[in-house]
Amino acid sequence: MDWLQALGPSLLIVIGGIISWFLKSRIEELRAIEEKLREERRKIYGQILDPFIRLLSDLKGQGSSNALKQISSYEYRKTAFDLNLFGSDDVVQAYNNLWKYTYEAEKTDCKDPKEMMSLLGNLLLEIRKSLGNKNTMLTEIDMIRWMIKDIDNL
Repeated sequence: MDWLQALGPSLLIVIGGIISWFLKSRIEELRAIEEKLREERRKIYGQILDPFIRLLSDLKGQGSSNALKQISSYEYRKTAFDLNLFGSDDVVQAYNNLWKYTYEAEKTDCKDPKEMMSLLGNLLLEIRKSLGNKNTMLTEIDMIRWMIKDIDNL
């Protein structure tokens, strides 16, 4: 019993140190994985948004054919596939909702620019949240306000 009292505190310190080291290394490993995933997401999100940026930045109206070619390309489809694998759940849902509306509008020829802008704004907002701004106070309209001069009239 005397040996337990003599070695007990030292043994507890060693075991505590080992547990602390293990937990610290595991936390650092998880942080590194999260940062790598965040970088991969940022790259994928940028590639997904590129046709929309081209479309909205072309004031002469020629961007729609270039954006459509880009969206129809193998590279874009591969990036969309990567989005489904690496993107956050909310971003994937927002992206799917945008395309669901686009396909329905194309099929029924009932296009509502206000709804389309709202869905694009929601996608941008979900991307913002996914990249670390989880507590943002912005709305989907705030995300596209800079693109549309008369957004308050819509």
